[in-house]
Order: sequence, then structure tokens, then C-alpha cells
Amino acid sequence: MLNPNDSNIEDIRNLERSLKSQISKLEKLREEVRELKFVPVDPMGSYTSITYKAIDGGKMKISFEPLEIDLIEVADSYGNLKMKFVLPKESDENEYGKDDLTEEDNFLDGDPIVRRFLDMLGKKSVQEISEILNQSDTYMELSEWACIFEKIANSNDDPVILMRDGLLRTKKIKAELIPNLWEILKEKKRLVKLVGVSKTSKVMTLLSTAISMEHIFPGDSIGYVKIPKHLEVRAYRWSGKGKISEKKNNIFYAFGDLYIAKLSRNSNLLVTVEIPRDWKNEQEIYSEREIAELMAHLAKDSGYSYPVLGYPQTIMRAHEAAARVGFPASIVRDKIMDKLREMLDEDGRDFMRDASVLTEFVNKGVLGGGYIDE
Repeated sequence: MLNPNDSNIEDIRNLERSLKSQISKLEKLREEVRELKFVPVDPMGSYTSITYKAIDGGKMKISFEPLEIDLIEVADSYGNLKMKFVLPKESDENEYGKDDLTEEDNFLDGDPIVRRFLDMLGKKSVQEISEILNQSDTYMELSEWACIFEKIANSNDDPVILMRDGLLRTKKIKAELIPNLWEILKEKKRLVKLVGVSKTSKVMTLLSTAISMEHIFPGDSIGYVKIPKHLEVRAYRWSGKGKISEKKNNIFYAFGDLYIAKLSRNSNLLVTVEIPRDWKNEQEIYSEREIAELMAHLAKDSGYSYPVLGYPQTIMRAHEAAARVGFPASIVRDKIMDKLREMLDEDGRDFMRDASVLTEFVNKGVLGGGYIDE
């Protein structure tokens, strides 16, 4: 029987060896990051910034129990709803032996935004651009990418920065199609630029730790360091994240170069930034001056951001816009449930009505049991 008071760690096998291995890796990284060049920037920029974010029903506190479906909405950081669709929560095989999320007649193919994205890639269906369509987050990510490149293709006036929440590298789009996207970015780079920002990156955690321990970033500074390719590859190999080509020493699915940046004088938060690079032809897409401008604009957007100081406000606004909660979310849920009841027979309608009332009572604590949060 386990004794909760037994906190002895001496009998934990392989503990000391594992800790020594991690310390050794960290010490090697500390030696190498001392060579990184810190580039200071001042917050500035005249770009318009925008982010697109896909949110599922769980984040919106919408439940369709007992149905196993999920509502997905994609909104921009100005509160404009761009796309909405429903997915099954699980990709179980249906009675015909097909996955629910991989029907040949794919529902997203008919969306005009997705249709234009497919045209850019020279494909006719999402079936042709991704190999992992049995996951709902694939559809969420593809819808974000479609919105991003629609904006890029249509930008002809004011300079725009598109900020993606998270790194640009993706396994949801086939690797051989990424060069098509690089070419579009090259054509439109004068007016529109793309950048990915992540406040959490498992791959970069050890690197960020080494950089912090070596005080590469002055305490009251704003700026960035570029992560050399050999350090990035090592971080991927150590973390077990991503697939590495030993022959070319490249990381599959990489979309650009990685940087670690500090974007607010009032925060010690280090974020990972990915800026597009044409890995196929080993060409920069944005010049060093343009990269410095991008970082300066990110700093302007993050200087006094809330609730996460040092993370772009534009990205957090997109989260708020997409996560419709409270009264608006309940209206959407009620309309969908009404449509469901219309499609059922009388017994089904009675059951769904009674089940809905019971769920509301439990959620409100009337019948005890607390809230249902799934």
C-alpha cells in the first residue's frame, strides 16, 4: 500500500543519471548561446495587424450533449466572424467503414475562403493538401491558414502584419505544398508580412532557459536573438519533437527561421517567433531590416498587453473575438438544438427536451453535482 508520507527519492531508479544528462545538455547549450547576438529594437511601426483564430465549442462553453459534435468558429482580431462549421468530436468509423472526418464529399471544399486557398495550392480538395484529416484540429488549423492567405492575396493598400498564434511550422499541410506559400509571400512582401508567435514552445524551452541563465537579454531591454540552425536542430532532436533529415540537417515542416524575443520592458516573458524563409532555395524572404521592423511592431503591440504582458495584444484580441461566451453562445446552441429536434420523431423530441432541462438544472447546481465541464 502506498504511504503518502514516504517521500524518499533515494530508491528512484535512474534519477541521478537522468538529472546529470539534463544538466550536461543545459551546460553545452549555455556555452553556445553565449555566442548569440542580441539585437535591440524600439517599439514602432505603422502596420495594421490582424490575427485569425479558430475556437471550438469547449472554449465557448457550448455543449450539445448527448450529441458528439463540436461547433468551430473562426474570427479575426477585429471581431469579424469568417467561418463556422460543425465537426464530430471523435473520428470513429461509421457504419460504412469511413471516418466521419474523411468523407470524399468534404464539407470545407465548398467554403469560398477555403476554395481560394486550394486554388493557391493548385488543388481541388482539402483531401489533397493534408494527410491527417481524421483530427478535428486539422480542420481548425486549415481554416486559419485559409483566412491568413486570403488576406495576404487581397492586400493591396495599407501595409499589414499577419500574426499567427503559434509557430508557422505545421504538419497539417503537406510539406511539398509549403513552397507555394513561400512564393505568395515573396510576391506580396512589400505590403503584407507574416509572422508566428508562441509564448510556449516545448522545443525551445531548454534554449530559452539557457538564454535566461546567461543573461543574453538585458533586464530592461526589448529585442531578439536569432536561433542558428544547428541549435534548432539540436533542440528538436533532444525534445523528440519533429522529424529531422540527417542528410540535409533540416527539420521537416519548418516554415522559417526561429527567433527568441523579449517584447516588453516590463515583462521577462521570452516568446518564440518564426519568420518565413524559403528553405527549398535557401533564400531569405524578408531582409534583416524588414525582420527588425517586424520585431519593432511586435514590441509595439506587446508593450502594455493584457492579460499576458509581453505577448501581442492582437493575438489575444482574436481569442476574445472567437470565444463567444454567455448569451451569444447560448443562442447558437439553442438554435442548433431546435434544428435537431425538428429532425427527430416525437419520442426523440420529447427525450431531447427533457434531457436539455435536466442538464441545465445540474449545471446550475440545482440538483447538485456541480458543473458539467467536458
